[in-house]
Amino acid sequence: MKYILSGGGTGGHIYPALAIATEIKNRDKNNEILYVGKKGSLEEELVKKAGFDFSPIHVEGLPRRALNKQTITSGFALLRGLRESNKIIKKFKPDFVIGTGGYVCAPIVYQAQRHNIKTIVQEQNAYPGKTNRFLSKKADLIAINFKEATKYFNSDKIVFTGNPIRDDFQIIDKKKAAENLGFNLDEKTVLSFGGSGGQESTNEAIIEILKSNKKIDYRLIHITGKPHYDYVMEKLKDVKIPENVKILNYSHDIPDLLMVSDLVIASSSAMTLAEISAIGLASILIPKAYTAGNHQVHNANSYEEKNASHVILEENLTGDLLYAKIEELLNNDILRNEMGNNAKELGNVDAVKTLVDTIEKL
Repeated sequence: MKYILSGGGTGGHIYPALAIATEIKNRDKNNEILYVGKKGSLEEELVKKAGFDFSPIHVEGLPRRALNKQTITSGFALLRGLRESNKIIKKFKPDFVIGTGGYVCAPIVYQAQRHNIKTIVQEQNAYPGKTNRFLSKKADLIAINFKEATKYFNSDKIVFTGNPIRDDFQIIDKKKAAENLGFNLDEKTVLSFGGSGGQESTNEAIIEILKSNKKIDYRLIHITGKPHYDYVMEKLKDVKIPENVKILNYSHDIPDLLMVSDLVIASSSAMTLAEISAIGLASILIPKAYTAGNHQVHNANSYEEKNASHVILEENLTGDLLYAKIEELLNNDILRNEMGNNAKELGNVDAVKTLVDTIEKL
């Protein structure tokens, strides 16, 4: 069988697609897989690193505001992407096209539907993105992660699978993860990151904590995101950063870092939540306020309602508040473990198997 997968812009769209691709390939080495994404993008980097074939297209997201110059530029890019997608489909002749969200997948999934090729839409969030809502109208299958998303799709082809996660999370081995990282498990670890691109509000809160010289008697790993690293380090140039605090711009070791962590500070992307749930970790969630449909707030609220996370809205976030929440949870093992167990109940480590099982039935 031949499969095209597409999804891009952020790791939250790319990693589910890679998890699906890996599961498909593991089931039958003869399955052919092609990933279609934006030229020169994060998905191109990650897909090639994972060893899958990649075909680039030109596509830009449409601005959310009124008609302007960027709208026209994006429109021309979309038309070009549609033409390129049409050529890819005619040449590759896929049996299935799977889109995991983001504007990147729109041209290839849309063209597949025009050619009557079976299409699958995988939606990670409690509030679906506009691309998936549009593509779902003619999709053969809509796989969701949050049951709250059901009400946004007018379809009888919905299946609840959970969010596909990397096979790194199939076996949770904290000791091996610590060995890989060179960490001592006797020291508590807090991991702070804001998704693949970072999060400015969390960066500012961490800067505030470090500048105030507050006592940090635990290992703190903070990932700024590549676009923000130089800014953060410039702000901290006069600060003596403790040896137990590490500032990184990006990390390919997120699975290991999550496995050794006692507490996670993160935005509430669906991918991050699925990985937190796979391990069973307590978290402080800081949903990004500028996401489409405010979907990260919806995601975060679903975890806080189940007592799996504490939520701090960006508008309320300060270094003092974040530090106080970290101290509260690190000093209360019973509460932290309870939150971790609740998070685990919200996840589904077999999500990718369930989804590919369903696809095969098509």
